[in-house]
Parts: sequence; structure tokens; C-alpha cells
Amino acid sequence: MNHFDVVCIGIVLLDLPLGPIKGDIFSRETTMVDQIQLTTGGDAMNEAVILSRLGSRVALIGQIGRDMQGDIIVKRCEEEKIYHTGLYRDPDFGTRINVVLFQEDGQRSFIKNRSAISGSFRETEINFELMKGARVVSLASIFASKLRDKDIILKILKKAKEFQATTFADMVPITGGETIETIQEALPLLDYFLPNLEEARMLTGFQEPDDIADCLLNYGVKTVIIKLGKEGCFIKNRQSRYLVPGFPAKTIDTTGAGDNFAAGFISAFLEGKSLRDAGLYANGVAAVSTESIGAVSGVKNKEQIEVYLRDNTEKLILR
Repeated sequence: MNHFDVVCIGIVLLDLPLGPIKGDIFSRETTMVDQIQLTTGGDAMNEAVILSRLGSRVALIGQIGRDMQGDIIVKRCEEEKIYHTGLYRDPDFGTRINVVLFQEDGQRSFIKNRSAISGSFRETEINFELMKGARVVSLASIFASKLRDKDIILKILKKAKEFQATTFADMVPITGGETIETIQEALPLLDYFLPNLEEARMLTGFQEPDDIADCLLNYGVKTVIIKLGKEGCFIKNRQSRYLVPGFPAKTIDTTGAGDNFAAGFISAFLEGKSLRDAGLYANGVAAVSTESIGAVSGVKNKEQIEVYLRDNTEKLILR
């Protein structure tokens, strides 16, 4: 039986980042950009890559096609030392491709292909046995395409708790009319919930981090971590409250910054860091990730992040 530090569950696809792109791109026949490089992507894949580079033993659960693009993803998993038998290879539909157009200020837009693989997981596509013995089970993004079915979300979290794993979940903006009541049964099964501020506002209806956190705590979440972008993160549970400042970064591309943050926080949790120190570590990982093109090209290894934190933490005012 394999025992993993983390099992990441969610979207696995290929990314094609292009840029930086200016607004007049469609008025010109040819546009030259600094870089076009096909790479792996998707919230679960990004988390898994960064967690593995930070020293965790990771298993990945996702859905890809039985095609050339899927072969690329499997090869990348092997290169990144990610256990990939949890990838369901659909024989009938192709692996998803995500074109990322990023602007000069680092903001980005996405173009994705429609596919049956875009739909939510079916129970038969999830290898629940991988969770046995795992220290953490991470739902890479609630309300994203693979984790939109509330019954699947609940099933995963119940299995994780049955196997005594600590549960983490990120989310994406609500686009299908869901509300907090949609996932109210799942929220008490979440140990750590990591939405960004915009997503958390959409979910709860509150505007301020304190009010948002209180709402989610009242629904049963154990600890709320709200990502504040370059401002850092806000962490609150029944015992503690922290506003952890972000690191100034020379931002090139923000793609995957939230996934990097989540991976950084989980890695810090696994090492037994305090909540505030885990937030600081996650902020550092996210900042480093934005200084390179692509979701996972910035963070290389644990030593890089430790040096970055050592060189920059004293410049921050911790509250």
C-alpha cells in the first residue's frame, strides 16, 4: 500500500501560455511574443507539481484522454515524481488544452476547448483507495468543472475523513448559480478552506475578510484562509486571527498563483509550521511563482523558497 503526504484532486490539462499580449493583437496579421511553450496545467496538476518540488510525496486524481496530450501529462508526472495511477484516461474524449493570454501587467485570460472531460467527476473515475494513509486530501477547486457536483464533493470529503486525512479545498468563482447552501453539507468536513477574496465574497455575500471568515466558520469550516493577492492572506479560526502580508514581486504572469499558494500552505502544514508561518510560506511561494511565465515554472525546489523567505521576511511587518 502506498502512503502519500497529499492526494490532489481536480483538473489536469495542458497549458499554452502566450504573451505578453497587447490589446491591439487582432488588428495585426502577425504578433511576436516572448514565449510560447506547451506545459502541463490545471489546478490539481499545478498543486501536485509544486508540492512534489517542495518535498511532498504526491498522488494525483484527475481525468485526461487516451491521446498524445495525455501521454505528455503522464510523462510530466513521471519527471516530477508524481504518482499518476489515479489519472482516469478516457478512451472517448481528448485531453483538455487551455490557452493562457497574459497581458503586460501579468493579468490573464483563458481560452479552453469544450469536452466531456470538462464535466464533473463520476464516482467511478475516482480512485478512493489512494486516500488510504494520506496525510492530506486536497480538492484543488470546488465549483471548477471536475468538482461541481455537490454529491461528488461530499463523497470525497467523507472518504477523506473516513481515512483520517486532513482536508483542504480551494475554489473558483461561481458561474453556475451555486450558493453557499449548495455545499453546506460539505463545509463541516473541511479543515482548511482557501478561497481568494473575490471568490469568498461571491460565496458568502459578505465583503470584509473578518465577516467572510465568520460566515464560513459558522457553516463548520475549521480554518479559513482568504488569499488577498499581493496583499498576502487573511487567516482565521475559532482561536486565532492573522493578517499575513504578501511579498513584493516583479510580477510577469499570475497564472497558477493561487495553486502555488495552496501548495505552499499545505507543504508548510505538513512540516508542522504555525498558521501564521504557513501563511507567510504560502505567500512566498505564490510571489515567486508570479515572477516567471507559466503556472509552475517559477518555483524550483524547497531550498529556493527557504532562501527567498530568509532574504525577504525581515522587510515585512507581521501582524
